[in-house]
Amino acid sequence: MRLNGAEAGRTDSAGELTLELSLGQHQLELQLGSGDDTFSRIVQTLEKGTELQEVSVRLPRSVRLLAPREVTTSSVHLAWERSDDRKFREYKVYASYSPAFDETNGVLVHVGTEVSLTDFTLAGQYFGGSPLVSADTQLYFRVFVLGEDGTLAGSNVLPVRTPKWANEANFTRSYRLALERNFAGAWPIFGVAYDGSSLWFLYRQDVGGYYDPDTLTLVQRDPVTLAVLNTFVFEDYRVPTGMTWDGSSLWVSLGGSNNRQLVSINPTTGAHERAFVTTEGTESLAWTGSLLLQSKGYIQGPIERVDLATGGIAGTFINPFTQRGAHRAAGIAYRPGEIWGSDLARPDLVILDDAGVHIGVVVSASIYKHMTFMGDRLVGITGDSLVHVLKVEPQ
Repeated sequence: MRLNGAEAGRTDSAGELTLELSLGQHQLELQLGSGDDTFSRIVQTLEKGTELQEVSVRLPRSVRLLAPREVTTSSVHLAWERSDDRKFREYKVYASYSPAFDETNGVLVHVGTEVSLTDFTLAGQYFGGSPLVSADTQLYFRVFVLGEDGTLAGSNVLPVRTPKWANEANFTRSYRLALERNFAGAWPIFGVAYDGSSLWFLYRQDVGGYYDPDTLTLVQRDPVTLAVLNTFVFEDYRVPTGMTWDGSSLWVSLGGSNNRQLVSINPTTGAHERAFVTTEGTESLAWTGSLLLQSKGYIQGPIERVDLATGGIAGTFINPFTQRGAHRAAGIAYRPGEIWGSDLARPDLVILDDAGVHIGVVVSASIYKHMTFMGDRLVGITGDSLVHVLKVEPQ
């Protein structure tokens, strides 16, 4: 019990407490807690007169949060017991990322004024700029019952863990990566491609201001000895954001606030042969044999499929990483029947099929900004421009 904001003692086994009060107005706060985190509280104002007074206080009964009816990567369907408080005013549902919370520091996600409506689906709400409910997230919930007389009763704390991936039950691909070797780039690497016999690296040297041309160096290397087979140097003020091989040419994405382009480069002469204006946010490129793939790194960024006959967008796939609260898509690579994607927020790799269905996840020890397949090897470029050659093995 608290009296005028200060601790005033506890009631005895009969629920009684004697207080010595001065004349005048006082604020009395009573709270009853239990071992399962439920509690009841009432705040009441008393006027102390000259006579002995007996005050009877009835604490409200808390309700219990039940097991959730459904939990997905983007929603939680909550349910709770119905309140039997005759002076019921409303239910308030709070969420938190920590189990130690109450109505003062939790996130209010629902207010219900109908006593018989005892369920609620949390979806589409944001906290701190990110979805409150996202994949692989630990959440905690409480429901509070408010009475018309100012009483408050808090439920148990309900922990809820969302699934890691929406389609995990239907995954058909499982691999492990074994690092075979690694080496450093000569300069920062902004793209990698494999043409069937050689590895190509796109380096960038920042030598000027924002609109001053920088040096881009395209290097062809023997994948075993790393001997340089060919080198092309050109200047461009735009930042490269990925490279891929389409069977006859190299394609490079050149980004910036304007004049974003996909440019094809002749592997024999280094000449820029074709160019298309492209959409913003590209992080990396891949080639499926018929379409170019662009991994988009902005919030909810998709995987775009580009028809290189016209430069038009032939369709998009949802990137599975957008299920996560924090995400930014990065590298993308293709081999028959499988689109592999990486993310800058965590080292997992996701696998989609040719229809864009999420069919697997690969645990990776590193985050790769760019990737390409080299036979049964995956070549990954880290943020520090280290090149990892990894053997892909069934698991």
